[in-house]
Amino acid sequence: MTTCYDLVVRGGTVIAPELGLHGIADVAIADGRIAAVGRDLAAERVGRTIDASGLIVTAGWVDLHVHVYPGVSHYGVDADPHCLMRGVTTAVDTGSAGADTLVGFRRYVIEQVETRVFFYCNISTIGMVSPDVNELEDLRYANVERTVRTCMEHPERLVGIKVRLSRRIVGDNGLAPLYRAREAADRLGLPLMVHPSDPWGSLDEVLGVLRRGDVFTHCFHGRGENILDDGGEIRPCVWAARERGVLFDVGHGQGSFAWRIAERALAQGFPPDTISSDLHAYNVAGPVYDQATTVSKFLTLGMSLDAAIACTTTAAAAAIGQAERLGTLRVGAAGDLAIWQLETGRFPLTDTHRETRYGEQRLVPRWVVLGGAIVAGE
Repeated sequence: MTTCYDLVVRGGTVIAPELGLHGIADVAIADGRIAAVGRDLAAERVGRTIDASGLIVTAGWVDLHVHVYPGVSHYGVDADPHCLMRGVTTAVDTGSAGADTLVGFRRYVIEQVETRVFFYCNISTIGMVSPDVNELEDLRYANVERTVRTCMEHPERLVGIKVRLSRRIVGDNGLAPLYRAREAADRLGLPLMVHPSDPWGSLDEVLGVLRRGDVFTHCFHGRGENILDDGGEIRPCVWAARERGVLFDVGHGQGSFAWRIAERALAQGFPPDTISSDLHAYNVAGPVYDQATTVSKFLTLGMSLDAAIACTTTAAAAAIGQAERLGTLRVGAAGDLAIWQLETGRFPLTDTHRETRYGEQRLVPRWVVLGGAIVAGE
């Protein structure tokens, strides 16, 4: 039987936590899918070869929290230069679009960009449109019927419902948007992602609504009540939520990552389930920059390279129900690869409270492969 590969990446350090693999290996792609992973892969014909000697090879990254609806959402950035070209082959937009703006998001973003984009639909039908009008100040926008109907009409790439609960966003509406978002998610049979910073209700109340597979993003924010109690210990309601399967996501963002919170949490055996950037127009020039910078911050906190990569590959793909297809190097999965230089030195890394620490390692993308096609490389 003739073995033919469209692309072989040779000699890199392949890190695939789902395969228990961290070592020198080749990765082959054929017909847009992972065809083989192993040492010194042989084939009768190879379309193209990348020499990854001295580099790290992973599955294409999945960023679980971005905003990529430019021109409509004031948070939006262009997906391809800021996600795909930076090693994120799959980006998940979290609430930029609601029922009234969803069709445009599909038509002008999802169907136009190279980046593979999934999305959480905002419970607010207007989505995140204006910096002057928050999407849930008027509870009429939290329209369950219209959200459910529109999502059922456009299920492609839909992974869940998103709600932002900060007081400035919900106005005087308290936790009513949370309960409406829960209802919409349940009717659709999808998970809920909650932005919890500074809500009207307590953390116990917010987490009490969440179930297995739901996502609590901005988990290391340092504003008001957070996952640590006044003594710096993980709150019992947080441990209980993790035990029942609620996922804790980083969602770095413009104001939602504090070194001190993450450090204390990791020291108590509470790492994030997923690492995400919350990349948007107000942080793309810093302190976030991109997903690679966010992941590099967790290397600075002492997380192992394998664990950090799992948080933006296998775990993130599982959170959107794509564990068999994305974020993995299993044979038959999508032929998405990110090839990295692990640079060493002294690199300034700043949180959202303007505290700067210096990392000794950072990941820098060198090649990106999407569905077997090289889309970025030296």
